[in-house]
Amino acid sequence: MCPADKIIKPIVFSVSSLCEWWRMNKQQIALKLVLDNLGLGVHVRSFEDRLMLQKASYLAQVAGVNLGYYFNWYLRGPYCSALARDAFAISDELEASSDESEDWELDKRTISKVTRVRTLMAECSVKNAPRKFELVASIHFLVTRKDFSPKDASILTSALRRFGKECTNREVVSATKGLAKYGFISD
Repeated sequence: MCPADKIIKPIVFSVSSLCEWWRMNKQQIALKLVLDNLGLGVHVRSFEDRLMLQKASYLAQVAGVNLGYYFNWYLRGPYCSALARDAFAISDELEASSDESEDWELDKRTISKVTRVRTLMAECSVKNAPRKFELVASIHFLVTRKDFSPKDASILTSALRRFGKECTNREVVSATKGLAKYGFISD
């Protein structure tokens, strides 16, 4: 069973849909629906688009949306190469033909989880959206996977700077408070 089977359901199901060969698999359809629900869509042309796509997908999974991707630390924080491949495949498919995700929708529990991510990102005080997604996702990764304490913003800020991230202590405090407020980390 694909992880996406638990978070998407068909809107319309017909005999003809059984006969069609789907170009987008269920995982890709779920990814597109989640990104659409976050207001991002599947955009891969610019580096900033791809960065936000990676971090938003990471945060959606952290919120409990099982998209089936595994993230490692890379130059700009959490990254998944399988997600990058799927995003490019979705983008190519959308340019070449119709949107296969139109016959699918997220279930209510998934929409609620995605709303937590959207609300968190709206409250974070970092102005530049790609930077905001990168900072929030990176802090979450360091706290949950590398055992950094969310209570010591100065240590987190120093670690993020060592990884080449330009951030202020105030931005780290804001992002950490948001992550705790919405249940992404314990404070």
